[in-house]
Amino acid sequence: MFYDDGITPIGVFFDKTHRKYIHFDQIPTVFVNALLAAEDSDFFDHGGFDLKAIVRALLANVRAGKVVQGGSTITQQTAKNIFRRERRSFKAKLKELFQAFMLERRYGKEEILEMYVNQFFVTGYGKGLRIAAQYFFDKDAEDLDLVEAAFIAGCVKGPNRYNPFIKRSAAEKQRARVLAGRRKDYVIDRMLQMGFIDPERHDAARARQVPFKEGKITYRLNVILDFIREQLESEYFQSVLREQGVENIAASGISIRTAVNREIEEAALSSLRTHLPRLDVELEGYPEGRAEIHDDILGASPEKTEGALPFVARVTGIQTNGNGGILRVAWDGADGIVSFDGYKDMGQAWLRWRTGKSTVFDHKQAARFLKIFHEGNAVAVVAATPEKDTEQDAPPNLRLTSIPELQGAVVVVQNGMIKAMAGGFFNRFFNRATEAKRQLGSIFKPLVYAAALQLKWNSLDPLQNIDDIFRFEGTYYLPRPDHSPRSREVSMTFAGAKSENLATVWLLYHLTDQLNMSEFRELTKLVGLSREKGEAYPEYRKRIRDTHGVVVGREALMEAAFEAAKREAVSDIIFSGEEDMLTNLKLLHYRPDAAWAEAGAADERDILYFDFGKIRESKLDMEARVRKAHTLLRRNGPLTAFQDREAIGESLKHFYRAAGEGPGVRICYAENPDSLPDVPTLPITPEEFISGALILKAEDIWIDGRFVAHMLDLIQENTARQYEKLQAIEPYEPECLFRIRDFRTLVGLKYVATLSERLGISTKLDPVLSFPLGPNAVSILEAALAYQAMLTAERHTLGSKDDGLLTPIITRILDREGEPIWEYRSEPRPVLSERIAVSIGEILRQVMVRGTGRRARDAVKILGVPIPTFGKTGTANRFTNSSFVGHVPGPDPDKGRLDTREGYTIAVYVGYDDNRPMKTDHFAIYGASGALPLWTDTANGIVNSNAYLKRLQLADLAFESPEPASFAVRAQFAEVPVLPISGLPAAQPDGSLPRVLGDGAYHGGKWRPVRTFEPVKGAPE
Repeated sequence: MFYDDGITPIGVFFDKTHRKYIHFDQIPTVFVNALLAAEDSDFFDHGGFDLKAIVRALLANVRAGKVVQGGSTITQQTAKNIFRRERRSFKAKLKELFQAFMLERRYGKEEILEMYVNQFFVTGYGKGLRIAAQYFFDKDAEDLDLVEAAFIAGCVKGPNRYNPFIKRSAAEKQRARVLAGRRKDYVIDRMLQMGFIDPERHDAARARQVPFKEGKITYRLNVILDFIREQLESEYFQSVLREQGVENIAASGISIRTAVNREIEEAALSSLRTHLPRLDVELEGYPEGRAEIHDDILGASPEKTEGALPFVARVTGIQTNGNGGILRVAWDGADGIVSFDGYKDMGQAWLRWRTGKSTVFDHKQAARFLKIFHEGNAVAVVAATPEKDTEQDAPPNLRLTSIPELQGAVVVVQNGMIKAMAGGFFNRFFNRATEAKRQLGSIFKPLVYAAALQLKWNSLDPLQNIDDIFRFEGTYYLPRPDHSPRSREVSMTFAGAKSENLATVWLLYHLTDQLNMSEFRELTKLVGLSREKGEAYPEYRKRIRDTHGVVVGREALMEAAFEAAKREAVSDIIFSGEEDMLTNLKLLHYRPDAAWAEAGAADERDILYFDFGKIRESKLDMEARVRKAHTLLRRNGPLTAFQDREAIGESLKHFYRAAGEGPGVRICYAENPDSLPDVPTLPITPEEFISGALILKAEDIWIDGRFVAHMLDLIQENTARQYEKLQAIEPYEPECLFRIRDFRTLVGLKYVATLSERLGISTKLDPVLSFPLGPNAVSILEAALAYQAMLTAERHTLGSKDDGLLTPIITRILDREGEPIWEYRSEPRPVLSERIAVSIGEILRQVMVRGTGRRARDAVKILGVPIPTFGKTGTANRFTNSSFVGHVPGPDPDKGRLDTREGYTIAVYVGYDDNRPMKTDHFAIYGASGALPLWTDTANGIVNSNAYLKRLQLADLAFESPEPASFAVRAQFAEVPVLPISGLPAAQPDGSLPRVLGDGAYHGGKWRPVRTFEPVKGAPE
């Protein structure tokens, strides 16, 4: 297997360590009998081919018009394994017959059988009976029993079909076991027919299941080999190879060319092996003895070390001096020195673990650090770059490192193909890039933004960014911000840049709110929630209610009516000059259940002050108090009313006025004065009321200082009218469901999950309101594919199945003569429009410019020139994962200029395998502090690789802006001046304001956003 240069080998699948030869006299008789029963009952009688089987196969092939049956004997199959394979054809079968005849003339039957038994493919680990016995049953071939022998003999032509160890899901594993049992039973039945076993042994063997027990053959060489092995064992490639006459990969002599670039792969591995030890020491301190535990994997010396992998040395001396001191180490008869510069990074990490991140590691701290080492300690070191004035015979300078428990992974994708994959610090055993499903936190937010942009939202639309509750199917969700929002509203672009939890969850909840009825119906059909052809109304109602949990009862109808009434009230509020009520109107809920709130939480967030039911109750109480105060005033008259001053004062107990004088001053009613907005207010006194200085009109009084009473009456009246309209419609008809919040939310959640699948996330995602905060666990390969699709608007796959396992990595397969038998041809399909790709790119660019990724702003450089980057940080709950998925543009192959469509998407995560938090008393590792440095190192490795630089016009880079010239539609976007906190378009543009790309234009000095309805392309039939 080779890197993308076609010359440098990555590794070899099936070398001698994967094959354990067995001689004929060592083959158990039970296996020989089983093999004859399964494959060739007349083997010891024919001369290399079976005429009856050939005739039978010939008739089947003529009927099919192509070769569908082989009629092959064991001798023919042995010949096929020894000689060059060809595509299935009548000519190839004739050659096979001749080759079998020649084998029979030269070798005896036992020798041919011995050849065959040592050649058949088992798995990516190797071939032959000994490997099969050890792999499937963890035992020697000589110890196989009847059931085990029958299974192996029955699966020699296609073991992957029956192999539960390579299946990915529980259902697939169970299916493989069932098929294995059926194949075993077939061989057992044949053995009875041929007289190899008696009925008693037959019945006992039929009654037993195949006793699988996976045995270890050898450790895997690296994760790329493992990934490609899995691809070759997939149904897709098995079909391709069988069509080319390759039935046994192990003996085929094929060679494989991949898309993996050696320089990028080494940069990814180096980033892991540089940063994981540092982060691990910051969290755990410098480990003692861990290098010794792993000395069987680590290199034995600098010359025998793979890549940036450390090797083990022993401390032979510790010397302190004014320059901090040195460690003397030795290995394999050689020795070296670790100076202050060589252990400074580990010392800084150790000091941070002890004292916190503000302390600087200097020469004074070095003596304390060196005290943790003792002569004889095993330490992990790597070769350091030699200093210019180092004497030729001087001991080599080394760099101290450690073997981390903390793990991580890196994957790089370009044009849908894997360019690099590093599955962990050792890059063996377990591929964390594909097999480790991690919660990637805010990495999921752009998926919500992409969905919103498809559903008529604009990247500069205002999103509500304050604490609020979201009710869905009888439960309440209260998202928590990881930082205090600086504005009550924020644009989608800045919500992504600043990683705003509250705004993004609000957007997801309201995802379908821009759609009209026709568009909503189309979306409902796309996500499988519309009424199917031939589905009766009662069946549909049952499906939506019982399967999907949308109950359309009185409460749901009243809430829908209430939301419609709120929308109707907007124009009246504006006309009445009470626009400051509009923001509060958005927060108004129809009778939320207070049980959701934790003790004290409601007081902190003021959310329950927006309960329409409670506000109505307060309004009724206010009206009663106003009536009572006026009654007392009328009964006594202004002159004698002071006699009832105390009673009037009791009626006015919860009334407040805004600070100021005059009849137009705002009067508020609040049972709890803490509910009033943070503006100066004074309690109303009986004297002010009696003297007429303040006029109490119930309809003009503001409840809790937020809602004027007459508008509450209007909303109540509109709600009753809208409710009557909804009652006239069958509750599960589209016209009604369109207005039901639970159903709208469900459609939105389903759509985001559907879009995510189309973009490249093959893991089944739970459609929950916390989706943008990353509760779903996926691999970073899936995240990389999704981000590349969002930025390039295209999706690449092998075949028709969207499966991460089939992510393109193999470019060509050549036979032993060097002739191509398969070649990858990219057939990308569009999944987003170019407009949306540009908008998502702008959001991810702003993350790097002024958001959570700004630590890496200008950190990726070509010959010292910073290039634009795009990305998103992710931090899982409790700091269990740190992730970053980002993109660097690549050179256009024709023009040599940067282009995001030719770019490289890099996904990185850092975390413990057991998901424990990456947090200490001093600090925690989050997206920007954990994964981002690894991402930056890998990105710099890409842009400074030979493959990248030779396609780039460096003169253009030196004299022109390195902005990526991607998508012609980008020219239709405007440079929009936005407010620096909210990112919303500025009403009065100012030259000092930040500017972002916006899809729209200014008309009459006002920003007019473009809205398009373009749900995901490439949906399945």
